[in-house]
Amino acid sequence: MSLILAVGATVVGLATVGGCVAVPGGGAIPVAATTAPSTTTERRTVSPLEEPTGTVTAPSPAPSPTATSPTVTVTSIPPPSPTTTPAPKPTTTKATPKPTATPKPTPKPAPRPTATPKPPSTAPQTPVTGSTVSGCGNPNPGKVLLTFDDGGPKAGAVLAVLDRYNIKARWFPTGQWAGANGAFIQRLIADGQMLGNHSYSHPQMYASLGRTELARQVDQGYHPTKVFRFPYGASDATSRSIVTSRGDSICGWSIDTYDWRGNSVDTITQIVISQARPGAVVLMHLSFQTDVDALPRIIDNLRGRGLI
Repeated sequence: MSLILAVGATVVGLATVGGCVAVPGGGAIPVAATTAPSTTTERRTVSPLEEPTGTVTAPSPAPSPTATSPTVTVTSIPPPSPTTTPAPKPTTTKATPKPTATPKPTPKPAPRPTATPKPPSTAPQTPVTGSTVSGCGNPNPGKVLLTFDDGGPKAGAVLAVLDRYNIKARWFPTGQWAGANGAFIQRLIADGQMLGNHSYSHPQMYASLGRTELARQVDQGYHPTKVFRFPYGASDATSRSIVTSRGDSICGWSIDTYDWRGNSVDTITQIVISQARPGAVVLMHLSFQTDVDALPRIIDNLRGRGLI
């Protein structure tokens, strides 16, 4: 059977040889040598003697040189971010608040009462005698006599303390103060208080002041009684002679509280009770609150000792 086979000049898988190809039964088929594969398919008629034996594999079509593979753009899609689940907050367990302890009030110590100074533990002293006290007209020579000089804003407070204890004292207002406070002077007289002359304007009564002025100071002073006290305790022979020539006695003092120096209540109290003895005369004034505050303590102490 005759077979016509169209074979391409290029056979895939066979070696290209220049010259003739032997055919079964004898003879040869001249074949031109090929140096390069051809893209042109050659068709020719093959005789039965040219039919090759074996299996002929048809070549695979070569890819078209103009065919271009389509470009595929791959967009890189980032993987989805993993959803971050926030870590659970630690559960804080609130401690049950401890009950606040109510602070205990600090007890304040009770104020200690002011202790009245105790009388000195000494033997009874000799009564005070002499010119400093003999002319004061003390109705109780064996007792302490309280005296108050000048006049001043504390006169009413002093009188209130004396009345509370039923004490009679000797008052020495100046003539000027007595004239300006006539109603209070009358009250003192009605109350049974004792009065004395303390000059008119409270000068230092020395001879240098002149006899005429010395006499005026004595005569214009308040003198319901015949007891005179020199201002500041200052006197000389001339001034004393003028006082005594009018029949007045001179009253001094034996205990000076020095209240005019600004002494405290405690100091004034201590001065009086430490020096007190029968017949003593205490000098105080009508201008100081310290005297008013010291009086009750002084009177309590002296009364407890039988001295007032």
